[in-house]
Amino acid sequence: MDDKTLSDSDIPEDPALGSDQDSSALEAQPLPEAEEGEPTSLAEVDEASSEGEESEPAPSAEVNDASQEGEEGEASRSTEATKASPECEEDTDAAPEDTDAAPEGTGREWKPVAIPRWARFPMSAQAGWIATLVTTLLAALIRLPGLGTIKTLVFDETYYVKDAYSLMTLGYEGSWAKDNDPMFISGDYSGLSTNGGYVVHPSVGKWLISLGMRVFGASNPVGWRISAAIAGIILVFLTARIAQHLFRSPAITALAGFFMATDGIAIVLSRTGLLDVFLAMFAAAAFLAVLKDQEISHPRLVEKLSQWKPDPDNPSRIGPHAGARWWLLVAGILCGLAMSVKWSGLYALAVLGLFVAFRDWMTRRRFGHPRAFYATLINDTSVAFLAMVPPAVITYVTSWFGWFRHWNAYGHKTHGFIGAFHDLWDYHVGMLKFHTGLTTPHTYQAHPAQWFVQARPTSFAWNKIADASCDKSDCVNAVVALGNPLLWWFAAIAFFIVLFVTLRDRNWRTGFVVCGYLAMYFPWYLNANRTIFNFYTIAFVPFVCLSAAWVIGLMLDQTRCEVDPDRMYDSQPLEEGDYRWMGANVVTRQRFAIGAVVIVLLITAVSIFFMPLWRGDLISYNFWHIHMWFPTWI
Repeated sequence: MDDKTLSDSDIPEDPALGSDQDSSALEAQPLPEAEEGEPTSLAEVDEASSEGEESEPAPSAEVNDASQEGEEGEASRSTEATKASPECEEDTDAAPEDTDAAPEGTGREWKPVAIPRWARFPMSAQAGWIATLVTTLLAALIRLPGLGTIKTLVFDETYYVKDAYSLMTLGYEGSWAKDNDPMFISGDYSGLSTNGGYVVHPSVGKWLISLGMRVFGASNPVGWRISAAIAGIILVFLTARIAQHLFRSPAITALAGFFMATDGIAIVLSRTGLLDVFLAMFAAAAFLAVLKDQEISHPRLVEKLSQWKPDPDNPSRIGPHAGARWWLLVAGILCGLAMSVKWSGLYALAVLGLFVAFRDWMTRRRFGHPRAFYATLINDTSVAFLAMVPPAVITYVTSWFGWFRHWNAYGHKTHGFIGAFHDLWDYHVGMLKFHTGLTTPHTYQAHPAQWFVQARPTSFAWNKIADASCDKSDCVNAVVALGNPLLWWFAAIAFFIVLFVTLRDRNWRTGFVVCGYLAMYFPWYLNANRTIFNFYTIAFVPFVCLSAAWVIGLMLDQTRCEVDPDRMYDSQPLEEGDYRWMGANVVTRQRFAIGAVVIVLLITAVSIFFMPLWRGDLISYNFWHIHMWFPTWI
């Protein structure tokens, strides 16, 4: 299969058509569909589809001519209304009159079939915003109430919450007396020493935790966790916006946001004073910033390349560039903040940079650039590097401002500006040795392969409570960092479908979801033998939800494998004729849709079933026990 356009910005709407005309006017043949208000049976739709298979659609010469004339008149159009690319012209000129034929090299055939009425969900940008805000509100309703139910420091809160208090009072992480948790909870902070404490994570996440403690008090459990709850709510918002920008389908946006709002890992980490939810928030924001860059820079690059002609007398010319890329600067700062929470944010910076470079290179190749790789390296990669890497490094170093200001902080050996940087370097060498050499066995440690299907969740809290409401069973407050098992099992399958579509169809949008796994999940296999835990998955839960939502959207007829969801970077309605949706008739598509609805209902039911264990509600021992489906969950 030849390289083909993977961006709708390369395949614009026909300029000759009015903006209010249906995009189906671009199709070569009117599609079999009932008149408005006329009842349509499945048999009639199937018969119409069969007639479409037997008859040959008429060529659309007039539309092609109009498109070519529109291209000549639109040279000065702004980058938001994108011009057609050379590939689009080649496809128009070389397209056979038989539109039933499969694309060259695919070896498959599909026929135009009508979009069923049940698949006509709203497709506007406003609907996407409504889906985003509704799921964000749902996330807030789940995360905010009852933050103080668990009144003890759970799991690694014993480190991060106390470090946050130290930052709030000393300006750096001091050292604490051993077994000081009961005193800290009671409001006795005498166990804090001004001697620098050895910490192995940067301080941005702990500074954010301290903000909540300033507002609600250092001894209030709500103060320990409110910042994480807000970050978790923002993470749902970001996930929904990534879905909308990628797939232009409010239905998929709603699914991704809903899955994120109701998943167990996302809920537990949003209600616990740990660092990982802040890492996930900044990383997801960086991914969204790169998407915003692609919406602006890619159409601009396509327009410039469509007007540029190589000079045979001067082959050293490398052609145009995409211009200023301010969203990449934002992405670099956000990656720096992610790294300033935990070092694994570095992988987000690396993968996003490679994604930007690869897509720019493929764009130049599709335009037949004689020196595509070299031009990408000089014009695009260099700009992306300067926009992302130095800001990330500066942001990361700046996050150590508390350490620089206080000579009592751990690791200071020499005075002076240069000496401080030398000490910081030595400190980081020690931190790296700690992270790579941490092999102390732990009851709840889990291999990354187990994360993929939630085989070994982490028990955060288990407190027996004397309460007569539990009858003959003991009452407990239990918190289990376990993702919705049905969602994660379905998403494990969905990931391979998304990966297959990315590789087969060169779909950059599904490939962007794969990049999320490459950045936030697969690097853990490089050091899988160290002591690591299932709750680290919060960093790539957004992409788990995006994978599941996209596949369900495919089953609901809301997205395409080979055709982008819109022809420009504006929301467009689905075409009335779909040549690409698995070549299936309406009956088959309806069965897929029913299956999708059943899957969503089951995932929802499982979320409701496990919600008390994710929120730390008071439950009976027997109720807790029926949730432990496998021995490895206990």
